[in-house]
Amino acid sequence: MKKQLGQLAVALGRSKAKKTILAVGGAVCVAAWATVVISAAIGIGTTTRIVLLSVALLVTEAVFWGAAALLGMTVMQLRRNLFGKRLPKGRDDAA
Repeated sequence: MKKQLGQLAVALGRSKAKKTILAVGGAVCVAAWATVVISAAIGIGTTTRIVLLSVALLVTEAVFWGAAALLGMTVMQLRRNLFGKRLPKGRDDAA
């Protein structure tokens, strides 16, 4: 895992802008999922919870696509680097 994170760090290079974009995207993603958890804990309505969950899912997907674009990879290559053997085999890395 450390080796893969090191490779991703090298792909980012010394670009402060890329790191900032990824950090902001990660923060927005964490905030979206925290909102989903808090809404479930306080018991808001089902419709609102579904909307919040949909927004969190879209934000997560946008962060994956943005990170892949910044690193110069396809989304499947990025997911394989991050999650390793936990993803199913047999698919092309072409996205």
